[in-house]
Amino acid sequence: MRSMKKMTAVILAAAMAMSLSACGGGKGIEKAGDSTTAAAAPESSEAAGTEAAAGEETTAAAEEEASASQIIIGSAMTYSSLDPAHSYDWDAEMVLHSVYQSMVTVDPTDESKILPSAAKEWTISDDGLTYVFTLNEGVKFTTGKEMKAEDVAYCLNRVKGVKGNPSFLLDTVDSVEATGDYEVTVKLNAVNPALLSILTRGSMAIYDSEVAAANGGTCDESDTFQAYIDANPSMGAGSYQITAYTSGSEVIMEKYADAQKQGSIDKVIIRNIPDASTQQMEIEAGDIDFALDLTADQTALLEGKENLQTVTSKTFDIFFLMLNASEEYGKELANPKVREALKYAIDYEGICALAGNGAFTPAGIIPSGFLGYAGESTVTRDVEKAKSLLAEAGYPDGFTFNCGVIPDMAPDGVSFMMNAEKIQSDLAEVGVTMNIDSQEVSVYLESYRDGTEQAVIGQWGPDYYDSNNQLAFLPGNTVGLRAGWTEDMAPELAALGAEAAQETDDTVREQQFLDIQKMMDEADAPYIVYLQAGRTWAVNSRVQNIVPSAAFVLEFADLKVAQ
Repeated sequence: MRSMKKMTAVILAAAMAMSLSACGGGKGIEKAGDSTTAAAAPESSEAAGTEAAAGEETTAAAEEEASASQIIIGSAMTYSSLDPAHSYDWDAEMVLHSVYQSMVTVDPTDESKILPSAAKEWTISDDGLTYVFTLNEGVKFTTGKEMKAEDVAYCLNRVKGVKGNPSFLLDTVDSVEATGDYEVTVKLNAVNPALLSILTRGSMAIYDSEVAAANGGTCDESDTFQAYIDANPSMGAGSYQITAYTSGSEVIMEKYADAQKQGSIDKVIIRNIPDASTQQMEIEAGDIDFALDLTADQTALLEGKENLQTVTSKTFDIFFLMLNASEEYGKELANPKVREALKYAIDYEGICALAGNGAFTPAGIIPSGFLGYAGESTVTRDVEKAKSLLAEAGYPDGFTFNCGVIPDMAPDGVSFMMNAEKIQSDLAEVGVTMNIDSQEVSVYLESYRDGTEQAVIGQWGPDYYDSNNQLAFLPGNTVGLRAGWTEDMAPELAALGAEAAQETDDTVREQQFLDIQKMMDEADAPYIVYLQAGRTWAVNSRVQNIVPSAAFVLEFADLKVAQ
């Protein structure tokens, strides 16, 4: 574990207190105290000593390095920042979960169970609008500062205030205040039964608010702390600490000795290996210990290989073809009858067989394992029906459209390009030409999020374990707008979604989610959900006690390495 070099902050205490009070929404701090920054290397000893002593230290350090345990993970990184307030990528969760604590967490074997983390207990008011959390005492950040309620309030208010990708998750939060040294009060502007699930996410991470305020953290859109947090070791209280991060390349995490939950492995390295074939080659060569993005065909080839094991787990990830509903960008796809035709043109069994790992087609946007899951789809391919519907829509000879695809990405081992090529082939049989537009991740995400793509091959990994998360697909909501689907296009559906978002009775909620999916089907919503993925990893046999999680991918703290 690298030591931390402390330096006294030379910032006016009054300015610091004002900044923290503004972001924390409650008690500020009386003085700036000692701010900490992480050194690139451990502190040196007070004196060099004799040559012999120096030699002994060098030898001891070498022996310690040799005995340290380490694993290397190959992954196709989608994130460009590990600032919690800006992080909204599924694979960033495994990093943020390991280096920070959130107020609450989930059981990795049953994500429906909310468990204590930084907060040891909480109460919810009868009207569902006020949550009071009591924090554990004595929890230390890697900076040495004890976690207090002011840190929690600061971090949550920063998520809301900087307007990064995850800020909308706290839209129903009216205020977060430190109402005691170890008490945090969260007040809502609308009932949100998903709040506890939301607070488990990596974007709700808690870190040293003094360091943040001293380095550009303002909790509004002028905030510049992202640059600092991406360039310096992390300052959380999780099992690990980020000691180096190069965007798009590598993350290095080292065990945090004072964590509440101790990790067993000393160092975890995550390397960006976007190409699945390269991951396969490196796991076989022993250059990496985990290959997270192999296809089912690749993992099948590795079964029984010496020094390798495969690990299969569930996901809540759904893959879909998005068809823009706006006339400006969707063109022919804006016609609901066209979207219905394309739905019957796709060979769902064939595409799931290609994906492997137990993939299947859910009946709607609610994945298996969530409240309101409608079972597997009953829609089967019908080429003649698809052609008839196209003729009704005015396209008896078909048409051509463009579909954005990230060519070298295979989340859960499901290749976007493989999906695109299969769907392209299926649609060709009904006279529709789908041009595959291969795009870099940054280009794809920008145009997809702006709602300017005619169509895309997409994947949705829920941000938190609650069906409310899937309401993003409804008209007027986040994904709905990306698909050009505005609230006025389906007002009754939008209204039902708004009701479901605030319903607290699970029996009522379940029926609402079932009704929502039925209405989406009847409205020929601008998405064709074609599979829910399973997941299989290739792992070096020396790695033991592997605990996959559909919520945060992998629990690093539980991993062990055979000596």
